[in-house]
Amino acid sequence: MRSTPELRFELDPPLTPELRQQLTQIWTDVSNADGAVGFVPPTTFDEVEPVAEEAFRRSEEGKDHIVVAYGVDERPVGFVFLMGRPGALFSHWATVKRLQVHPDAQGRGIGGALLEAIHDLGRERLGLEQMLLTVRGGTGRERFYERHGYREVARIPGLIRVAPSDDRDEIYMTRTL
Repeated sequence: MRSTPELRFELDPPLTPELRQQLTQIWTDVSNADGAVGFVPPTTFDEVEPVAEEAFRRSEEGKDHIVVAYGVDERPVGFVFLMGRPGALFSHWATVKRLQVHPDAQGRGIGGALLEAIHDLGRERLGLEQMLLTVRGGTGRERFYERHGYREVARIPGLIRVAPSDDRDEIYMTRTL
């Protein structure tokens, strides 16, 4: 997996209590900065923690993978999940979930580098041929993924309700590796 002098990526690192806390705090901070990663602001660590713990459990069991981006100080600055679907019919693709970079580290290319790292992992280490992801409509984030080779393949209008009278589309995007 590629790294840079400023970043190091690690596939499925040991999810120690300290790392779990750091990643859950990133998830909380990203959510409160209006990141579309499963919550809407305001949210708390205590609200994010059960969802994070379930995702960590799935990674530890080998059902999914997590890639963590570490900065020069060796503290995590972002992470992303790669979720598989069981069965031979689906072994050639996986779903990218909850790509997030701490708000203090955004705007430096870390999200794109993390996305490319997971593409490399999928292709080279897991034998994947295609990635799928979903994007919350109304955020403009689909443009980021388009710059990284994804294309919209479906859209479900109003699937996501972020607040009363604020329904958003769920956008499905794929990329061939």
